Amino acid sequence: MARNCGAYLLRTCPKCGICGACVLRHSDDAQGGMRMEIILVRHSIAQGNPERRFLGVTDTPLLPEGIALAERRAAAMPPVEHVYVSPLRRARETAALLWPCIPETIVPGLREMDFGAFENRTHAELVAANDRAYLEWLAQERWDGYPGGETFSAMRMRVAAAFEDSLFDADRRGCRRVGMVAHGGTILFLLERYTDVRTDFGANRTENCGGFFLSVERSREGVRFMACMRLENDAFQIHG
Repeated sequence: MARNCGAYLLRTCPKCGICGACVLRHSDDAQGGMRMEIILVRHSIAQGNPERRFLGVTDTPLLPEGIALAERRAAAMPPVEHVYVSPLRRARETAALLWPCIPETIVPGLREMDFGAFENRTHAELVAANDRAYLEWLAQERWDGYPGGETFSAMRMRVAAAFEDSLFDADRRGCRRVGMVAHGGTILFLLERYTDVRTDFGANRTENCGGFFLSVERSREGVRFMACMRLENDAFQIHG
């Protein structure tokens, strides 16, 4: 059963019977405010990334340079107890390289946005083809998704639900540090929802195999982010 909690549709808490946003509040061991750490990473360089294609639900593998980058980044990754992964191949391959032999859970809600009619195409290709839908989309003052694809509001709901469900599952497993491998759009919406990191167009774009170290405090009062550190250049840097 699911109920509406503000803008988010989450599953029902088995303890209090209210919306899933409250699941973590009613966890038995959350009375004192327990922290969990999340290593949130974008997938490595995949087929279509160098050409800057709209790789939403298009399921492409990592390129050789993407494999090499993930192998290099693996040496700088903190150890984790469990990994939550988008079902798309580029994310699954990245997770396997960053944290080999670590148990993982595939989370459908962590997938990238569906770009609809623009899937697997580039800006240059769409403009050269005089694609009417694309040109009209570009001319809009405000965007709310993509023709034939997903709306931003739908993705926000999906990503928030997937993230909080993953935290609940990690808590059930007794994990205190987990990895999460997803996509640029997924990470953008998570930062927008839970942190004060700038997420306006062009700001804080997550590089391939880059991401963030998040520290979350969970208590009866809710979920609060205590720290947000950027991961780039094979090292963690505090996000300014």
